[in-house]
Amino acid sequence: MSVLVYRDSDTLSQALATLLAGCMIEKPNSVIGLDCSAQLASAYRKIAGMTSDGLLDWACVRAFNLFEHVRQDGEPTDEARMHSMLYDRVNILPENIYSPSAQTRDWSVLCNDYENAILDVGGLDTVVCTVGADGRIACNMPNSELAPVTHVERGESGRVVTVGISTIMAAKRVIAILSGYELSTIAPLVITGPVLPGIPASYLQLHQNAIFMLDEDAAEHV
Repeated sequence: MSVLVYRDSDTLSQALATLLAGCMIEKPNSVIGLDCSAQLASAYRKIAGMTSDGLLDWACVRAFNLFEHVRQDGEPTDEARMHSMLYDRVNILPENIYSPSAQTRDWSVLCNDYENAILDVGGLDTVVCTVGADGRIACNMPNSELAPVTHVERGESGRVVTVGISTIMAAKRVIAILSGYELSTIAPLVITGPVLPGIPASYLQLHQNAIFMLDEDAAEHV
């Protein structure tokens, strides 16, 4: 586990883009789990810029979105946001983009199929995820019992399909992003506090290759 602190959110975004680019250069056929949060838009734009400059090639990369909120008809989806922020800006093949489409009500089949899709390609090499102010990771909410694999959570905005803690922990590398002063209270609990289901991101302390990336606002009490 390592903890890296950057001056501000833009510096952090550049560092994240550089780190993820290094993972892809090291393994051109990487399997990557990507957070769909708008918070990562700057980093994704920088990665897209590297691709446009010929520094990165997505032709053999597989990308799994970490979650998908259940939306009403006509509402923008997390998958659509990922296309806008990243996928439409790089040369990734459409068949190599995976998202747990929430346009179904057979949740058990959906979750099982998505988990199997990850397993069928050998698991995730790298996961990039944000940490929430309540300690959530991806959309694994604070709970007395955490679901290990892909499952449906009920959040403040309704249902969301999310990969589970065990799926994230099975990745070879996990990059966790904490940015903004609103993360300053939870950050020390996530990074150095006890590992608790009430703080899902704290489980990353047990990962041998977890990287916590913070800006100075989030790191104020770390």
